[in-house]
Amino acid sequence: MDDLGIDDILSAQADRLNRGQRDLVAPPENVHELTVLMQLAEQAQRALAPVEPSPVFVNHLGRQLVSKMSDGSREMSRRARRAVLIVAAALGSVVSVVSAIGVVIYLIRHRNRRFPVQS
Repeated sequence: MDDLGIDDILSAQADRLNRGQRDLVAPPENVHELTVLMQLAEQAQRALAPVEPSPVFVNHLGRQLVSKMSDGSREMSRRARRAVLIVAAALGSVVSVVSAIGVVIYLIRHRNRRFPVQS
């Protein structure tokens, strides 16, 4: 353990503390510093008990998330419908313009065939 830094030693000691092992394993030169830090870690562990949210809170949060998701999907479907409508209108306009140009070209070509230009 001599080549480990104090961070590594503290991490290993914290793991041991979480397993319920209170003994201190450290290199001789770091014993005092680690003893103080481990005492602080033990005090923090006693003060900070793990907590879990109540089932009522979990259910309420779940319902809120589902509600937000469905509201978001409804908003997205509105946006998608609006986008499809705009694209369809734009395509319809393009088709109308192309059709009008096609009719004009057809009429110009046909007019020249019916009434040939005489020179």
